[in-house]
Amino acid sequence: MKNYNWVAQDDDGCIYLYDKKPEHSDTGKWWRVSIPNSDLSKILRGARIANWKESLIDLSKNDYIIKDGILMATRKHAALIHAWADGAVIQYQNHDGKWSDVVGNDPSWRDDETYRIKPKTKVVRFRNYMYDGEIRVHVQGDAIRDLNPTHWIDEDWREVEIEL
Repeated sequence: MKNYNWVAQDDDGCIYLYDKKPEHSDTGKWWRVSIPNSDLSKILRGARIANWKESLIDLSKNDYIIKDGILMATRKHAALIHAWADGAVIQYQNHDGKWSDVVGNDPSWRDDETYRIKPKTKVVRFRNYMYDGEIRVHVQGDAIRDLNPTHWIDEDWREVEIEL
């Protein structure tokens, strides 16, 4: 999925996403840099788009919502802040791309950080066994036909936590 850095809406209500901040043309109007393929956008390649400079939103500093067809800037992470206020556990993405719980579930809500609601998880217990020359996985609670303890590869059950 492509990331965009700017969003704007013209007088006709069309919404446009941009890779970089658009440059002014010499006629005083703004030019579209790129348009996503969505129901909210008209595909008008090379067309001028007038009167949207006032709606231009820098996505590095704000998020946006579309309410009653009108593009509006919102505080960065606004939806997550509301979920957090309602009790959701928040995680942030480390520099290596892994997700970690926010210490004390007290996020700083920095614009340059990426946050998410901690996904629900389930602990699954399993053991490996041999069947017809193949190594298979048995999840605790599932039935296995014709299995006796000599088929077990592992001595103990193992646990893994998976996101739902």
